[in-house]
Amino acid sequence: MGYTSPRRNRMVLMPAEPLGWSDATSGGRRALPLPARWVVRGLAIAGGALASLAAAVGLYWGIVQYDGNLHAVSAAIVYRSAQLNTAETRSAVARYGIKSVLNLRGAHQGAAWYDDEVAAARELGLAHYDYALSSRRFVGAEQIGEILDIVRRAPKPLLIHCKSGADRSGLIAAVYRYVEGGASAAEADRELSLAYGHFPYLTSRSGAMDDSFRAFVRAPSGGAAR
Repeated sequence: MGYTSPRRNRMVLMPAEPLGWSDATSGGRRALPLPARWVVRGLAIAGGALASLAAAVGLYWGIVQYDGNLHAVSAAIVYRSAQLNTAETRSAVARYGIKSVLNLRGAHQGAAWYDDEVAAARELGLAHYDYALSSRRFVGAEQIGEILDIVRRAPKPLLIHCKSGADRSGLIAAVYRYVEGGASAAEADRELSLAYGHFPYLTSRSGAMDDSFRAFVRAPSGGAAR
């Protein structure tokens, strides 16, 4: 009988080469070089910051909307707001003596919000005007001129509103303050600010309202209208 060395039956363990984090978790891929990791980390931090900013803006917007976003543009003359329900309209009339309403969402017969608004205006004896604007589309000088004609002839105090009270209402409030209130362009432009929920950044396209106001101010007719 031959002699077999016990060494032949032993398993020889070779030292394993240490794996990086990405090697162990992604099928053996090598870890990113340090500069690339800095870029990835920076993008992650920036993404988190943007998400936090969006959440904060959303929370603030909700708070602003809770009370109807109702504010004076020129006390006892012009006010601005979001879409108000019947109870909120009654409250505004009782508190500020509102005599007329300018709806910047346009006429929408058959829509509950519009039919309720028209019924409330009839019940409260308010003059009611409709003019359709989009917060995402540029508003030209001719349209602004038509809206200013309504604002001038409407019984005062006048309440101007859109859906949120932030964008379309902000544009007309800014134009009113600039043309009728004697405010500078910079002062009037504050009507288009985060204070009223206007946030023309990230995925929002409401920057069209800012562009419309700036174009109106810069146009010869804008200065002449004052």
